[in-house]
Amino acid sequence: MIIFNTTYHADNARKDEFIGWLKESYIPTVLEHGLLQEPQLTRIFADNEEEGTSLSLQFKSPDTQALERWHEECGEALLAEMQKRFGDQVLGFSTLLEVIDL
Repeated sequence: MIIFNTTYHADNARKDEFIGWLKESYIPTVLEHGLLQEPQLTRIFADNEEEGTSLSLQFKSPDTQALERWHEECGEALLAEMQKRFGDQVLGFSTLLEVIDL
């Protein structure tokens, strides 16, 4: 199992709009596509919150092949939409995590 984590930093002036867009558009579109599951959105505690809000959005994927397919079929378009809507007021980077059974 792979966890696809994207860490975002949103300008405080656009934070509420960005979170609303994630909940109302981005996450439903990802789930509708069917390859990523179990979204979890969290706020990251940070010392510099006056400069913006940091968030983590995670989805589970069965494997990296499914994630690559999602990225090609859906993810690139969503990223372009986010960049068009928020410009440099929302920045992000993604990390892949592999779940280790305990």
